[in-house]
Amino acid sequence: MTVDELKTALADRDFPETVVIGPHQTVSNVPQFLRIQFIECELWKGDIEKCPAHIRLSSFYEAVKSI
Repeated sequence: MTVDELKTALADRDFPETVVIGPHQTVSNVPQFLRIQFIECELWKGDIEKCPAHIRLSSFYEAVKSI
């Protein structure tokens, strides 16, 4: 997904207080997590698919898409 598609998919949604993305990755402050990851994506100059923040956002989306 592109960053804009992720923004659209994740905007204005209610999320649980804590979201487990993987066995060693848990988001405990979802609004702050999303804000920071999107800022990092905007600042990334290389291939967006290689951006760590984009990878985290994609993993987050996969974890919450069925909620």
